[in-house]
Amino acid sequence: MSVSELPNQFCINDFLIDVETGEVVSEGKVQVIEPKVMALLLVFAQRPRQVLSAEMLFEIVWPQAIYSPNSVRRNIALLRQALSDDNKSIIKTHPKRGYSLDAQIHFPDKKAITSSKELLHKKYLKQTLLLVPVLFVFILFFSFFSSSNDISLENLEPVTASNEKERFMQVSPDGRFVAYIQATNKPNKRKLLIKDLKLNAHWQLNTTLKAFTYLAWDKNTNALVYSFKGEEGISFNRLLLNEQAKVVNEEKLFSRSDITWNSLFFIDDQQNLYYLANRNSSEHSRNVSLYRHNLITGNYEKLLQPSDDFKPYKLALSPDQKQLALVGFNENAISEVKLLNLASSELTSVGKIDHNWHFMDWFEDGDSLLLSNGSELKQLKLSGELTTLNFKSYNFLVYPQIVKDKLYFIEAKSDQDTLISSLDLLPTPTKIINSNTIDKGAALSPDEKHIAYMSMKHGLPQLFLKNIENEKETLLFENTKQEFALSKPIWDISGTRIASSINNKPFIIEFEQNQFSVRWLNEIIGEPIAWYKKSDAILFVDKKTHNDEIVRFNLTTNQIVSLNTQLTYKEVFLNDKDELLSFHNGRVISNGDTNLLNNKHFILSVYPQENGFFYQYTQNQTPTMNFYDYKQGVQNLSKDFQQFCVVFCSQITALNGNTILLKEQHDTADILVLKIALK
Repeated sequence: MSVSELPNQFCINDFLIDVETGEVVSEGKVQVIEPKVMALLLVFAQRPRQVLSAEMLFEIVWPQAIYSPNSVRRNIALLRQALSDDNKSIIKTHPKRGYSLDAQIHFPDKKAITSSKELLHKKYLKQTLLLVPVLFVFILFFSFFSSSNDISLENLEPVTASNEKERFMQVSPDGRFVAYIQATNKPNKRKLLIKDLKLNAHWQLNTTLKAFTYLAWDKNTNALVYSFKGEEGISFNRLLLNEQAKVVNEEKLFSRSDITWNSLFFIDDQQNLYYLANRNSSEHSRNVSLYRHNLITGNYEKLLQPSDDFKPYKLALSPDQKQLALVGFNENAISEVKLLNLASSELTSVGKIDHNWHFMDWFEDGDSLLLSNGSELKQLKLSGELTTLNFKSYNFLVYPQIVKDKLYFIEAKSDQDTLISSLDLLPTPTKIINSNTIDKGAALSPDEKHIAYMSMKHGLPQLFLKNIENEKETLLFENTKQEFALSKPIWDISGTRIASSINNKPFIIEFEQNQFSVRWLNEIIGEPIAWYKKSDAILFVDKKTHNDEIVRFNLTTNQIVSLNTQLTYKEVFLNDKDELLSFHNGRVISNGDTNLLNNKHFILSVYPQENGFFYQYTQNQTPTMNFYDYKQGVQNLSKDFQQFCVVFCSQITALNGNTILLKEQHDTADILVLKIALK
């Protein structure tokens, strides 16, 4: 029989496949796979050892749907799980080309199939009869002490599918509309759109592009409230909508010049708006306060002050609007979920999770929370029980929202590669680090022979070392705990050590005689910025405090010394004398508030070196770059480099000696939806 004419029952290696029942049978074990997983298996089985692209697989298995590569990846993962293909030897991945089935397909006679299944069914029958009394007692016990059911996430489908990048979204309480913020190719110029999920139509709500940050539905006034960053600081406006979600009127609610960042927010039935905010332009600074702002009176109050004991970064209002769930870092830099009773202001702990950042939403029963670390989804019951759900994203899953029986989220995808060129010859940059995912944070060794960089090529952030001459790669930091906030690698001046951190836990990679070792710095919580040149110390952002203090950490004595400077939203680095310099608001500052360059141009970026720094600015609307030498002052670069800069300066990430590193990046982010089912 030809494989193109597969019967209802056939074998792949030692696995018996029953198409009609969806069963995969092997060694006395039966697995029932989803219909789409079986359809995918049939496509492979009909074309063994052929490389099939993700686009082709999607077109065959999901003929009427909008293309979503994550649907293919998820079902490939489920298929590998059913075939016990942990080492990916049966379903092979061919980078940037597709997948193939590398297995023997054969057709046993019907008697053998019947005999095999009968034996299996008899075995299960005997086991079932023996377990009946035990199961009865268990079910009786379980029914008394548990009122919740296991959750299954199914039927992944795209809500939006474009080449644009959705930054944030909120689905209306009735599940009819989704409002979302979409990036454009202009910095801080974003669109505000709505999609009708019933009619499959979308439109732009606001013709004026703004630096929209977050939005929320106000169900009591049939309106959409959004926040944006402008000259007045952070402002909140309200769009009044008709039944078709078209704008009827827009009104300004309030502006706050004393904050530069706000979190996502929630509005209750009393028109109270709850949000986190700070002056540091980022939730990563940890220096945040929790506010309640009444939209009727205009009055607001601070519910939580910044604290070193608990630094919230995400919040979610409970379905009964009686409490706020807050997830934040405790004094040990572990994400912890707490509940704030809005009547009594009592703050109680639900559970400690891990060192990762998490997004959060409530399940509609109000008895548990949904958590996402960007890859996995977990259910946290208010009793503290934590369960991993049956969905894993191979990109970045952000801002999950549960509406009725559906889970919506944004899947952010990025393909970022590293290119290389030289300062003397200025050839067209060529790719030196290239995968189909994120490769970033490239740092050149002082001898210009190696590049240390972060990559998601194995599905989680890891540190790699690449030899520029022979292109050999070495995995330096494996990230066995599968944490996600990996900081950029920083070389010391000798080229024998690299500093980095994972979820603010710093470590050093030390090289000696073609070998390396990892040493953890347990005495400090923070992110390394630079190595001191004249002493064995590292410049850190101290994440144990709530104000992102800049400190000097001595590796010999483990002493932490404050430099009496906060990071806020500036960039800091060290000069040739190990003095602290800062780059902020278009200026390079030294010795208090002295403008080091005394420049008339607005500096866009700086690239620190041992003896000075390159700096980029725009002159007559043309990208330009010069070098500031700590001893000789400003040094103009060649005309050839300025011509190179016109084309490539926006891509430069690092310069060291004669080597230029650049990036090539393509980002997309779409809204997806999963169905929530009970097992």
